[in-house]
Amino acid sequence: MSLSAQILQKTKRQGSDGTVAAPLSFDPNADEATRKRVFERDENACQYCGFESKKFQVVHVKDGNPRNTADNNLVTSCIFCHQCFHIDQVGGMKSGVLIWMPELSQAQIHHLARSLYVARITQGPMAETARKSIEMVMKRREEAIERLKTDDPKILSLVMSDYLDRGQYKKAIEKLDGIRLFPLDRRAIKEGDLEFNQFPQILAYWRSKDGPFGQMMPQGWLDRYQELKQAA
Repeated sequence: MSLSAQILQKTKRQGSDGTVAAPLSFDPNADEATRKRVFERDENACQYCGFESKKFQVVHVKDGNPRNTADNNLVTSCIFCHQCFHIDQVGGMKSGVLIWMPELSQAQIHHLARSLYVARITQGPMAETARKSIEMVMKRREEAIERLKTDDPKILSLVMSDYLDRGQYKKAIEKLDGIRLFPLDRRAIKEGDLEFNQFPQILAYWRSKDGPFGQMMPQGWLDRYQELKQAA
């Protein structure tokens, strides 16, 4: 999965065929029974990057039509992969920026981001390493701006969907090779007139004993790396 032609073409279709982009909430396309069924079938694993979590996953509608609730059209997605299919919504959620990082796939970017954010709020040398790593990643925005004239996913989505003819669209797709959507440590959720950042809640669960990082916190990552290196 990447910021590919398929994803951007899907964004382009939204609004022209009666479907709408996902609203700023988790599981926008499914009721509780559907969520439970889909998550159990997929064993709580994102079908795009493989990330497993019992909370804060979403049901992704593959064809972009929320009225199509066939089981083969619904899959489990992590919040980072899900927003790649709705880049027009990323600006409102303040949840991602465009960077130039061709050496990593979009899925690898998501695993990297989760690990860095978890490590950053721990104590010890791993926290400082994580902070410096995030700063290095953020510098990659400069190359994205050089190539696309923006690092804002919403602007990219708007230009791709509304302002390009067929020839320009094809050239723009070629420029996206190597462009990645890096998830930020924010996820603005609106409820009525209120807006709050839900990411701290998500991060707290990821780090909890029941969360995906609970059994292997950053303090043990270097030891585990040495074990794997010796076993290789």
